[in-house]
Amino acid sequence: MKTTTELPKAPEAHNKVAQTNLPNRHHISPQIFSRKTVPISVAALLVVVAGLVIANSGKSEQKQKATATQSDRKPVLTVTTAVPTMKSMQNKLSVHGTISAWDPVSIGASANGLEVKAISVEEGALVKKGDVLAVLDSAQLRAQLDSEKARLSSAVANVSKSIQPNRPEDINGIQAAFAQAEANVRDAEAALVQAQENLKNSTTNVGRYRDLKDSGVVSVQEYENRETTARVNDANVRSAQARVNAAMFGMKQYRERMNMAQIGGRREDIDIARASVSEIKGNVKRLQTQLDETFIKAPVDGLITRRDTHLGDISSAGKVMFYMARDNRLELRAQVPETDLKSVKAGEVVVVDSALTGKGKIDGRVREISPLIDADTRQATVRIDVPPQSGLKAGMYAEGHINIGKFLALTVPAQAVISRDEKNTVFVLHGDLVESRQVTIGNRNSDFVQISSGLNDGDQIVMDGGGFLKDGDCVAIAPRARVTK
Repeated sequence: MKTTTELPKAPEAHNKVAQTNLPNRHHISPQIFSRKTVPISVAALLVVVAGLVIANSGKSEQKQKATATQSDRKPVLTVTTAVPTMKSMQNKLSVHGTISAWDPVSIGASANGLEVKAISVEEGALVKKGDVLAVLDSAQLRAQLDSEKARLSSAVANVSKSIQPNRPEDINGIQAAFAQAEANVRDAEAALVQAQENLKNSTTNVGRYRDLKDSGVVSVQEYENRETTARVNDANVRSAQARVNAAMFGMKQYRERMNMAQIGGRREDIDIARASVSEIKGNVKRLQTQLDETFIKAPVDGLITRRDTHLGDISSAGKVMFYMARDNRLELRAQVPETDLKSVKAGEVVVVDSALTGKGKIDGRVREISPLIDADTRQATVRIDVPPQSGLKAGMYAEGHINIGKFLALTVPAQAVISRDEKNTVFVLHGDLVESRQVTIGNRNSDFVQISSGLNDGDQIVMDGGGFLKDGDCVAIAPRARVTK
């Protein structure tokens, strides 16, 4: 009974002792822990233990719930996996530029002021050298040409006349006249001979009759008659000689006329006539050339890349009517930095790609490296031949790469990289969850892609099926397709 009557005092004594001895806990009196305080301490301990039990049971429930939730997740896709590996890859020099004609050809008219009457080709047409592309109006030129041809015929005839102005019948007449002159000379010479003989006889008779007159045999009158006869014969000789000289002069004239008739015209006349022919021939040739130029023809084989003329246009010597690519050969004019020029050699293969053709990649070849480097851009033009059947067209933008050696690189299978909105993404596995990770890619081939940044050697990535995933998706892994280094 005393024990029960003293219990209410225990708390007061305990509080008092605790208050007086609070600064020195290590010297609390043992009386404080009398049996009267045991029930309160046990109660407090039970409360603490109960809290711990409740807390542990809560964590256990959360763990069980988390385990239950994880076990309840269903994979959205079954995927194959791979890990980045170090592989030897081809080092490539990327180039880009514009597709241009290998040798662009501009075609225009040489004649001015002529109307375009017909157009034979359109853009994209393949033509051969000499094919007619367009026709200009040639009516005026044809009229001028016909006139000059007529003049030429007249001038040629005049040359022939200058060379031989006499007709054959005229020459025959002159030859006949010359023959008659020769006959006249012979007749005159015969008459002269006869006159000379008569003079000789009469002179001899005069001498005989002089002697007879002196001897008185003949009369003076007879002597004088003989003298008269001699004087007449002397005159006849002189007359016959004159006739001979006249006949010979006539014969000489006819001979010269015959020679001139046979030789032809004077050299000066012939030269003048021939010069006139040459002048008219020049006019005819000029007009014929202008007439030929009304047919606009392809100067070489090639592809018509542009038409800048229409029906009814007036030709002008400075206006281009058609553009064409010679031999239908195209080239990629790539701009290459001067620091990379040492890696480019003429004849090297260049893999050219243009998204606009839809034909994929084609093989080009370096034909020429410009010796001039642009002072502003520090780039040089590299001309790369591309095949005509590539589908590329002049003016297109194209890219290409040149293999310049091999190097070791961190790579992943090409199908593991998802390209969207100009970003490259790889899905990295964390258990059965995937993480979308953006990566930077470098060179690639048909099977593997170089990863420049974003992945580490040893990361497990989704190889197939990444295009159907999003960040945080749960996946199932197909063991049979698991790839390791």
